[in-house]
Parts: sequence; structure tokens; C-alpha cells
Amino acid sequence: MKHYPTKPIGDLCKLINGRAFKPSNWGKEGLPIVRIQNLNDHSKPFNRYNGQYSENHFIDSGAILLSWSGTPGTSFGCFRWERGPGLLNQHIFKVIIEDGLIDGDFFIYAVNGKLDEMIRQAHGGVGLRHITKNKLEAIHLPVPKLEEQRRIVARIKECLERVEEIEGLRSESLEEAVNLAPSLYAAMENGYKWPKKPIGELVTRTQNGKSIRQDNEKATGYVLSLSSVHNVSLNLEKIKPIILPDNVAQQYRISEGDVFVSRSNTRELVGLASVAIGTPERIVYPDLLIKLYPKKHLIRSRFLAYALRTPESRKQIKERAVGTSQSMVKMSGERLKEVEVTVPPLDVQDSLINRFDELHNLSSDLLIDLKSFNPATLRQSVLRKAFAGEL
Repeated sequence: MKHYPTKPIGDLCKLINGRAFKPSNWGKEGLPIVRIQNLNDHSKPFNRYNGQYSENHFIDSGAILLSWSGTPGTSFGCFRWERGPGLLNQHIFKVIIEDGLIDGDFFIYAVNGKLDEMIRQAHGGVGLRHITKNKLEAIHLPVPKLEEQRRIVARIKECLERVEEIEGLRSESLEEAVNLAPSLYAAMENGYKWPKKPIGELVTRTQNGKSIRQDNEKATGYVLSLSSVHNVSLNLEKIKPIILPDNVAQQYRISEGDVFVSRSNTRELVGLASVAIGTPERIVYPDLLIKLYPKKHLIRSRFLAYALRTPESRKQIKERAVGTSQSMVKMSGERLKEVEVTVPPLDVQDSLINRFDELHNLSSDLLIDLKSFNPATLRQSVLRKAFAGEL
């Protein structure tokens, strides 16, 4: 491990704070006002300003910017601005580096390698914090010779390109893992000539759940939350405490093999089906779920839950969901009965359930592993090694 000489940020650059633009200054014409959200998310729109401004607040492509306020983990950071002329908003410093002391790209990476230290010294609440200029200027950065700085920058860029490749492969793998189980369901639908039947012929009836207000203080039972049906097995841990009268507990009880379908959610999630494993005590289902009573001589409960998750079934469900808002649409029990699913013989259903379970478990494990990967952590690791002389 190398030990590079260090200097405080205040000796390496001049920090010029942005202007405190007010909403009354915003307009649709003029130069874009560069806010923190515009630094870390290029999809965010600009507010604009068409009045007089100081050259101190003007920036153009190539400028180095340092955000020193906001949400820890997302708002703090150093950036190279590459989106043309603009005016700098408050809570962002324009950085004027001292030529001959530090390379601009090296400065950016070195500051971003100190984000944890910046955040530790920041003041404010959990949601919004800021570091004072004096404390920021006192933070020491490694300052090797310029030739070594440029070598380190080249090595960091090479490593970060690999991180981007890994992140891209992870995204592709996530999509494949999500589609792994549905692809087998689709093969089941397309590869055999089993009959299709509407849900209305496969169940004796449907029943909506009970609308019950959450009560944390006087709770005598629980009600499932909407997220309990995200997987094919009903998640009995996704519950809310309620006052539960005995008659309600009996009328809306959950039993082994019960199939539940979400009747209100986004268009992508409405109609998800799950089957209960076990018979819990003092847990009921809410009005956002529909309980199905399968005809056991025609279809297994778990097979019905899988059948309602096939691509073809999902398509039918989405077509029948009603509502103008994409944030919440609804599916009625009557419309659900119109959805047709493939119905093989019971012995074939049993065999397919085993195959579906294996693939569903594999897909779930893959998703957990892939989602646990944090590219931000990997980028910070690259920076730590770089400035410790390990790259």
C-alpha cells in the first residue's frame, strides 16, 4: 500500500457556491438552472432563468461541480458537467482547481472517494443534510505527482468500465431471471393440446375480502397486505395488526390451499395469484384480494395460482382491468371468471407443479442474488484501492 502526500481541498481549489434561485425566478425560457437532481439524473427536467446573472454562477461543459447538500448516498458527490451552458443553483460548488497541483479528473475521483467522510461531517436530519464549506475545505485528498495522478485516473476509468459491463450483464440477467418461470408456463401452454377453460368453470365461487382499518394498539388479529401475493406462495408475514371480531375471523379466514388474487394494483401487478400454505390463526384477507374456491376435481389450487401467472393469463387480466390511472386499476371477480387457462388432467397438473416449483425457487434465488449486487459499493471499492496505491 502506497502513502501519497495529502493536501486539504481548500489548498487545491476555489469553491464558488451556486445562486439561491427561488421558484419565482423559474421560467420556460433562458439558461437552464442546474440543480442537484440534474447532476445525478439526466431525465430530470430543467427550470430556466432569463434574467441577469453573475459570471460566478455561469457554467459550461467541462466544469467541475461538487454537491454538498441533500440526501446522503444520492445527493453528495463531484461531477464533470457536460451538458452545455447553465446557471448553478445553491448547494452546489463550482470548483476552480489550482493548475499544476491536481488533475481535474483525479480531483473528481478523489473527492468521490471521500464521500463517507463528507457525509459523517454533514449536519441536519436523516433526510436532508449538508456539510459546511470550512469542513469540506479541510478534508485531505491524496496528491501524488501529476504523472502518477494521470496514471491512476486511467486505471480508475478502466476499472469503472468493467463495473459498467458487470452492471449491464446484471440487468440482462435480472430480466432473464424474471422471465425464467413464465417461459416454462408459456411452453406448457403452447406445447400441448390440453383444453382451455374459463376461471368461472373452475371455481365454485369468488369472494372479496374485508376492509379493516389498521390498529396497532388494540390489535386482536391481522389482515394480509397487498404485497402478500407477490409470490406464488401466499406470504403470511406481510400482515397488518387489526381489531378482529370472531365472526369476521371466521367469515374471512385463510385455509390451506386457498387461492387469492389481487383485485386492485398497478396494471403490471393486478391479478397476481397466490396459494395459501397452511392455515394461520387470526389472519384474514383484505378487500383488495379475491378468494377463489377451486373445484378440486378439475384443478389443483397451486396449479391454478401458476396458471393465472402465465403470459397468456396475465395478458387477459390486464385487458380486463379497468381504471384510467396507471397507478391503480381494478379487476372484479366477474371479469376474472372470464379469463381462460389451460387445464391438463390432474396427474399432469401434479407433475407440472413440481417442475414449476423447482423453476420458481431457482428464479427467486437468482433474483435475490442479482439484486444484492450493489454497483455503487463496487465503484467505491475501486476508488479506495486506487488512492491506497493498490491499482
